[in-house]
This record gives sequence, C-alpha cells and structure tokens, in this order.
Amino acid sequence: MAMTPNPFFAKTAAAALVVAATATVAAQQLSMDRQRARPYYRAGEEYLRIEAWADAAKSFQQAIDIDREFEDAYYGLGRAKMNLKKFEEAIAAYTRSRDLYRAYAGKHFTNQQEAQRYRQHRLAEIDEVIQQLQSGSQQGRQTQTRLGQLQEQRRQIQLDMQRGANITIENSVPAFVSLALGSAYFRAGRFADAEREFKAAITADPKTGEAHNNLAVVYLETERFADAERAVAAAERAGYKVHPQLKKDIKDRRKGT
Repeated sequence: MAMTPNPFFAKTAAAALVVAATATVAAQQLSMDRQRARPYYRAGEEYLRIEAWADAAKSFQQAIDIDREFEDAYYGLGRAKMNLKKFEEAIAAYTRSRDLYRAYAGKHFTNQQEAQRYRQHRLAEIDEVIQQLQSGSQQGRQTQTRLGQLQEQRRQIQLDMQRGANITIENSVPAFVSLALGSAYFRAGRFADAEREFKAAITADPKTGEAHNNLAVVYLETERFADAERAVAAAERAGYKVHPQLKKDIKDRRKGT
C-alpha cells in the first residue's frame, strides 16, 4: 500500500538540509578567515619572541580583525598587552580567548569524523607555531614557556583523539589561558577574580605549579596565611621553584597576626 507523503516531515527535512548547508558554508568561511589571519598571527608570535610588544599587539589585532573567533590570537594579544602594562586590555583579550575555548568545548559535532577533523586542524596549527618558535636563533624564557604550553596542549588533543568515542571537544580552557588571565587580574588588583582563574588553571591541570604559587601570593595579599602555606607546598610538589622571599613573607606575616 502506497504511503501518503507527510507535508510536515518534508518541510522539516528540507529545513534541516538548509541548516546543514548553512553550517557547512559558515565552517568553510571560518576556515578561509583563519587561513588569511594566520600570517598576522605568526608575525605576532615572532614579535613576541624578540620582545617587540607593540608590534606584536598590532599583528595579533590584525589577525583578530580577519578572524573574530581566533582564540590563540586573543591569547597572543593578551600577552603583548601584559608586557605593555595595559592590564585591563590584557584582561579583555584573555577573557575572549577563554570564552572561545569554552564555546568550542560546548560544540556538538554532527559525527565523530567532524570532531576528529577539528582536532587534526588544531594539531596542524599548533605544530606550525612550535616549528616557528623552535627555528628562532634566540629562545628566551617567554619562548620556552610558550613552547611548553603548546606541547602540553598538543599532548592533550592527541589524548582526546585516542579516546575517539566522544564527539564533543573536551578540556575546555587550557590551564595556561586561565593562568594568564589570573595574572592579569592580579596585576590589576582584582584579587578575587585572580583567585578564581588560578583555581581554574589548577582544575584544568593540577601540575601547574605556577598557578599554585600565584594562588599563594593571592592568599598572602588577602591574609589567609595557612592557605598560602598549603599553596606553596602544592607548588613545590608540582616541581615549581617557589621564591624563598615568598615563603619568608608568609611566615613573617603569619607570626605578626
């Protein structure tokens, strides 16, 4: 017996096809924007390497003007603004980077293939920056720190690819983004916000010794000395070399209470 076509079903299916086609076009446009933005992003990384902070900020902003969803360009802009001591502007850039990472983490892909393609694309971007930084003749402390961040991010993405079954992007905000945002808040005197972000960094990666160390400084400034000592101990367990003056300041001020 022939079935009567269901007009409602036909309209719904057609609408779904339109939505899928629109999403595909949007993804392709985003990819094109990212490709156009990447030369400016690479220039920004190079300017950071040679400590040309204003030029770095300009290059990262040019990348952002092309691709408004370029999470790493916002992070780079935040780094440049921090070195220029423009802390509120750094906060704004880091916050946008954090929010974009969260948005990608909440993205539900239509299938596992699409999720894996996204991860492969991120790996390619990270590898490109790692190669650029390693090829430089001078590798200062900031460059070494950035290389460590990228290598850890790469390792985490590879782990996600091996798990394979989940078609959402895991591990929303990298620890280094939350750590940087916390540092910007601290320099701006916003201790409660700094504490929140340092704790977020520790949640993302409990081995982030610098976040434990910075949290100890927040506790010291807010006169929570027992918490400060525990944070110092956590930093040292994570292999971070805590400055002796910080430990002395905590001890002296605790004695004075």
